[in-house]
Amino acid sequence: MVNPQARLDLAENEIHVWMINPQQIKASEEIYALLNSEEQNKVARYRLDKAKHTALITRAFIRLLLSQYTAVKPQQWQFSVSKLGKPEISNSPLPLRFNLSHNNELIICALTLSKDIGCDIENLGRKINIEAITKRFFSPSEYQLIKANPSQFFQYWTLKEAFVKATGLGISQGLDTFSFEIHKPNSKDCHDNISLLFNEKCQEETPQNWYHRLLFPDDKHCIALSINNKKRQIKNQLSAYSQKLKGNYYLTVDRRRCLDKVLISTCNI
Repeated sequence: MVNPQARLDLAENEIHVWMINPQQIKASEEIYALLNSEEQNKVARYRLDKAKHTALITRAFIRLLLSQYTAVKPQQWQFSVSKLGKPEISNSPLPLRFNLSHNNELIICALTLSKDIGCDIENLGRKINIEAITKRFFSPSEYQLIKANPSQFFQYWTLKEAFVKATGLGISQGLDTFSFEIHKPNSKDCHDNISLLFNEKCQEETPQNWYHRLLFPDDKHCIALSINNKKRQIKNQLSAYSQKLKGNYYLTVDRRRCLDKVLISTCNI
């Protein structure tokens, strides 16, 4: 259990990736109380109970998680939206940057210092029309790569989603204006042997500034990370810190209730 008084360290060259299952957490007055009035109103507007619950836990999760790194209380965090529509922290004593993603089963949060970051999670078993989606939205080179190996579709999809979230431009920048190529993996559970190219329509200019990683927390899910790493301090291994922290930790709401969270990876960049 994480001591409420203890603070986790986040180094300049690290990404911390956290995962939580919202369906294993019961909504409570204490959890609602972590949200500000605007957030509570947004949660209340969801019509479906499952979506409402996921929205509640997501907002509580990020507040509790950020407070593991600083002395700011979960209720005190303030957020704003950038010119590009990306959520940012307004009152952090550290240059914390984060990104969230969720599907029907899991919520993930990627944290780093100073750098633009994006993350995405997908269920590998989700049924979709791979041919139609890749032909319409992906670059020609990606279309050919996925046509030759359809099982890699969700790896490419999560990488593209993570990248456009990191830039803040979203899919409006055009998913076919940049191309990923996934090369032979360097380990079973973690993969960053990934290249990126831009075409003339892409608003980004230097693909070498970007670092990407695929993670597989279980047999059902794929996670992609994308981070603007202009200093190019990339190291192709997990740090020992990852092994030290890997496992179950608890975000205390009060003395009676807590959220279970799992650090699935600490990546060095």
